[in-house]
Amino acid sequence: MADGAVIGVVSGCGGAGGSALAAVLAGCAAGRRAGPVVLLDCDPLGGGIDVLLGCEQVPGARWRQVRLRGGAIDPVSLLSSLPRWGGVSFLAADTAADLDPSAVAALIEASTSLGTVVIDLPRWPSVVRARALAGCDRVVLVTPAEVRAVTAAALVAAGLDTGRSSVAVRGASKSLPPDRIGALLGLPVTGAIPYDPALCRPGGVQLSRLRRATRQLADALLGPGGGALSETAA
Repeated sequence: MADGAVIGVVSGCGGAGGSALAAVLAGCAAGRRAGPVVLLDCDPLGGGIDVLLGCEQVPGARWRQVRLRGGAIDPVSLLSSLPRWGGVSFLAADTAADLDPSAVAALIEASTSLGTVVIDLPRWPSVVRARALAGCDRVVLVTPAEVRAVTAAALVAAGLDTGRSSVAVRGASKSLPPDRIGALLGLPVTGAIPYDPALCRPGGVQLSRLRRATRQLADALLGPGGGALSETAA
């Protein structure tokens, strides 16, 4: 994934781990140090990406402070106003109210002009999701390897462009192997997400403690040059 590209991540069901994967991808992209990385939280019912990152007390703009002037957002002003998580600038949803579709489109455009963008997408159909999906170069659907989860994920997959979407499977199941899940969803399988304690620590996602399999999946999703994470975790 080249700098300036946009990758969206969407959960197939509640608790699938899409937000965690979005955070990992953003952190991994920042490891290349080839330009700014922006993580956009477009899921107002996800609990806030800042909470997941352990950054809820970090000062900086949240969605409630986003204002459009003349229908556009100045990229430099945007970058200076956003809170940071390591090398990632992020915009967290701090309200359950619907986001402004025009603001979503303007933020994606401004962020893309700065560098790599990762979007945590809502899974339910809406104008906001449509605007966000339209700005994505690639979309990853995350689903646990469970019958009910895959059934729910099929509804989400039906609204995705199969030409630029893939599925990442969390966990393992003998009765539902990844290739079977991909066939059921009509999407290619990009890899598996193993259980990783570094994604659910009380203090937030810890990139330096990610397991090797998680880092390898992130690198595969980001493409060549994607991410130089610490080798401290086996």
